[in-house]
Amino acid sequence: MTDYIKNILQIKDPNFHFTDVVFENNDGWETQVFIGTVSLKLDRCPHCGFADTFIKNGHSYQTIKYLSINESCPTMLRIGKQRLRCKNCQDSFMAKTNVVDKYCSIAKAVKHKALTMLESNVSQKDVSKFTGVSPSTIGRLLDSDQALLRFNSRTLPTNIAIDEFRGPQGKYCFIIVDNDTSQIYQILPDRLKSSITHYFDRFSLKERKRVKSVSTDLNSYYQGLVRRYFPNAKLVVDRFHIVSMLTRAFNQVRVAVMKQFDPNTREYRALKNSWRLYLLKSTSLNYTKEYYDRHLRQKVTMAERVGIGLDLDPQLAAGYELLQGAMTALEEHDVDQLMDLLFTKWDMPAPFQTVLKTLRKNSEGVYNATVLPYSNGRVEGINRMIKLIQRTAYGFTNFGHFIARIRLHQMGTEAEKRRRQV
Repeated sequence: MTDYIKNILQIKDPNFHFTDVVFENNDGWETQVFIGTVSLKLDRCPHCGFADTFIKNGHSYQTIKYLSINESCPTMLRIGKQRLRCKNCQDSFMAKTNVVDKYCSIAKAVKHKALTMLESNVSQKDVSKFTGVSPSTIGRLLDSDQALLRFNSRTLPTNIAIDEFRGPQGKYCFIIVDNDTSQIYQILPDRLKSSITHYFDRFSLKERKRVKSVSTDLNSYYQGLVRRYFPNAKLVVDRFHIVSMLTRAFNQVRVAVMKQFDPNTREYRALKNSWRLYLLKSTSLNYTKEYYDRHLRQKVTMAERVGIGLDLDPQLAAGYELLQGAMTALEEHDVDQLMDLLFTKWDMPAPFQTVLKTLRKNSEGVYNATVLPYSNGRVEGINRMIKLIQRTAYGFTNFGHFIARIRLHQMGTEAEKRRRQV
């Protein structure tokens, strides 16, 4: 019976012996209780060193919360830990087990299951329901694992990406990511200049000189930090932000041209409907297959549909040419083409002129974005993961728990990747 129960509960402690299984009513729940003992075997007294001086001194009983075999029926262990007393020194000793930590009534298996579940995108309340412990216990479990709260603070990655995201209580947090491994390097509780500078001041100049590239958005404040703290690093402006700025400018011009026409006209509908086609790469448009456009009431190809709208305004067509040229240059890492586009004197509306002025001002970062393989893609993906965790948890008030959940979720993602590679 003992071996059978130990196999079911996956208990490998050789000193564990089960004697009975009963069902009891515990706060209105039918609970399965496994009753057993933990024996203690000593040849000599650890205190005085004498042999064969022990007498049995009863048992110390403990009830332990264990993983449920059946989710509808909680499982408990009621174990008696054998006590021995030395006749020579009168010192007492009690049996120990690796099933549960000292001074704790929750089995290690329950804690391990809770931490494993927290690696997934589930709330702490759902984890507490599944494991049968309170949400406060889950919080204390996160607090107890200090390794979850510590980030590497001795060396800096060779290539890093920096960004910000909205964290607990609506405050923006500063995040640093290793741009080679996608590992979160550090998360600061705010994005204040004093906090960021205080953090980077901890590293020696020699260590900071090891950083070869820093990817960021077009935030001039972050670019100043990069130039100040990483003298050998190349500043890389995120390619997505470059295309995003040009896309927004194109949409503003398209809407402005569209409003010049009556809403009931064909020209208005040509610019208003199917607007996503204008944002696709020209190489993604179909030039041969026709479809019926119900707004224009005629058969057209995707390329013809875009051409009809661009023919309505020469500046809109020029903006489209600039947008397509920039996307192609970034995709093909063609520096010369991109620089020609930025420094050519275009006859453009104000939105495009503003974007061009910004990109020219940040030409160094734009140049590096074209020639280097790094971007803010990794950190943006991590930010999305963090937002999902916050949404599932309905927000966090404890910053430590917030960091622990992020670390656990990333650990679970990495473990899943390793399993798929096997």
